[in-house]
Amino acid sequence: MTSELLDAREQGVRDRLIAAADHELAENGTLCGRFEAVAHRAGVSRATAYRQLGSISELITQVGLRRSEKHTALVTELMSRERDALAKIEASLIYSARELPNEPIVLELIARRSTSVVDPEVRRLITGVLAPVLAAGQAAGEIRSDVERDLVIEYLTEQCYLMTQADDRSAAAVRQRFRCFIAPCLTPPDAVAQ
Repeated sequence: MTSELLDAREQGVRDRLIAAADHELAENGTLCGRFEAVAHRAGVSRATAYRQLGSISELITQVGLRRSEKHTALVTELMSRERDALAKIEASLIYSARELPNEPIVLELIARRSTSVVDPEVRRLITGVLAPVLAAGQAAGEIRSDVERDLVIEYLTEQCYLMTQADDRSAAAVRQRFRCFIAPCLTPPDAVAQ
């Protein structure tokens, strides 16, 4: 069997384990003590499950990343309906403030501030959604270009997380916070002065 075929088979097993863990978590609210059930649901032995993912902690992280990918895909679709960069960002924050509290695993991945293994993957997902919008907004003169794009992405990520923690996560509250505080930070300084 070729190396590529073995790698594809291993990835298929890993994908089945992550999907099984996602279902177990949805049904039981936890994965603690559920590794064997996850392996059974995925159709592999417990030893294979441990060899593929190593621990419940890694399994939870992988489920969080899987859910993050789904969330970012929905955000990207939602943003595509808006015309300009500020409207796209506002729409993404409204949606995320409403939906992310229902995904505590995803929020945990966003909230991690260390240089853990998952941090680059979460950053890649967020950057993949925001970087094209920011670039288009900068090209149109709508978004400031005197601040590094990575810093703007970090700022927006922090603001999104803070909105998920707010008592009022309604569209009106998020919109007001965005328009009063976030949009002025994103807008070029000469545009704000006018």
